[in-house]
Amino acid sequence: MKLNKVGLLFLLFVFCVLSACNKVGTGTDNNKHSLSIYLVKDLSVEEAMSMNIDELPLETLPVLTDNEIEKYNWGEHTFYIKNGFNIEGKLEGKVPLNGRPFVFLIDGKRIYLGSFWNMLSSLHWSNIPTINSVWSGEFTENKYHIAKANEQQDPREDKRIFETLKSLGKLE
Repeated sequence: MKLNKVGLLFLLFVFCVLSACNKVGTGTDNNKHSLSIYLVKDLSVEEAMSMNIDELPLETLPVLTDNEIEKYNWGEHTFYIKNGFNIEGKLEGKVPLNGRPFVFLIDGKRIYLGSFWNMLSSLHWSNIPTINSVWSGEFTENKYHIAKANEQQDPREDKRIFETLKSLGKLE
């Protein structure tokens, strides 16, 4: 009889351990969010702007994720990347004069279309947010600014972005 109780307790212990292990890494944590920026594949900024955001083809890997962001200043929409990370490297070292479109995603959902921009360009798409980088002379201390678009409603102000940055501890 004593062996049966020990055996039952052992089985109960194993069941509890296995149940806990199955929950680890399943993404069931509702408080964990993700932020990423993907380049639009094989389209110019102008072409991307003419399409529905949900129909834009995206590159396989992101150019930036929340893992590479050190902090984000919500009031200025400026973010700082972690030391050792290089956005330019992921952009293959350059942005064409007509820009490079990207899509800003939260938890895999497309939030807005933007573009990486080369300040040497005389072209400018003021209808979407832009990020200027090293080649523009704006770069200091891993700092990047997402410039506002000339739209009445600013897509950078989306509440989902704020809540995600807050939950990730990235807000400055």
